[in-house]
Amino acid sequence: MQLKNSNPMSEQPNSQQKEIDLLNVTGKMFSGIGKGIQNLFTWLKRTIQGFFRLALKYWWILLILTILGGAFGYFKTKLTKPYFETEMLVEASVVNRIQIADRINSLQKMIRDGNNTFLAKQLSLPIKEVEHIFFIKADFINIKAEGRATRMVIRRDKDGVETEHIVEEITPQFIRIKIRTRENESINRLAQAIVYFVENDSYIAEQTTLAKRVNFLQQEAIEFEIQQLMLFQKKNIGKSPQVMTAGNTPFMVQNEERTYTNEILELKGRLASLQREHELLRSIFVIQPFTPFENPVDKRLKNILMFACLFFAVGYGVLLFREGLKRV
Repeated sequence: MQLKNSNPMSEQPNSQQKEIDLLNVTGKMFSGIGKGIQNLFTWLKRTIQGFFRLALKYWWILLILTILGGAFGYFKTKLTKPYFETEMLVEASVVNRIQIADRINSLQKMIRDGNNTFLAKQLSLPIKEVEHIFFIKADFINIKAEGRATRMVIRRDKDGVETEHIVEEITPQFIRIKIRTRENESINRLAQAIVYFVENDSYIAEQTTLAKRVNFLQQEAIEFEIQQLMLFQKKNIGKSPQVMTAGNTPFMVQNEERTYTNEILELKGRLASLQREHELLRSIFVIQPFTPFENPVDKRLKNILMFACLFFAVGYGVLLFREGLKRV
């Protein structure tokens, strides 16, 4: 049996060959990427040249179409009645925000169906004021303050060691109610009508009443605890020392006086929080009311530019299609 000796010199050309192959593959890859980028710029250049070539060839047709589009947008704005658009921010304290928003969005369905009589009944408004409303929508918005609001909290572990932590405040989310109306004088009455409409919903009113009842029972329980602690404290303080005997020797034992001041103060703080919470237990409360604007929304410039660009694009597309048919 013959043993083959490995030669280190024979392995060196193989490693050099692999390095050369890797460099060739890398070079071809970058070369392909370079050609792809070059082809892309070439295509963009030809496309832009073709666009301007066709636009210059039929410039007078495209100019006429653009002017006609702008004129159409201008007269469309003139013929459309002006309207006012404003927003109101509200917060829900009892019922889920989604349920409140769905309830408000049901008004838009009445408007879309043209059922102004039923809409006026639901909002408790005269039908003449309801006829001017043509858009109501409720969605959600996050009010972001400048910078990041933080607060210091103290956490206690299982061993009773307290540590300070800085946490970011949660960004509050509100319900945004947007309306569009052709009449500006009844906007404030409309805001009150929307709040009334939500509060008188049977499910929302029931949940609000239940939450207030639970809050009131919690207040009663805490008031009872405060009275009991004050009674215990009154009985404990000022007691006479007791006389005890050890064998035949009498001696006096002073009663240990205990006050419940800290416990009472803590309970009073919880009671004040519940009372404040009770005042805020409403279906919705307004954070920012509707702003009655003096001037209606002006979309004249927007419509002129939009229809001018639309007429130009349609005309250019037709001309491009026509040129393509000539080449076939």
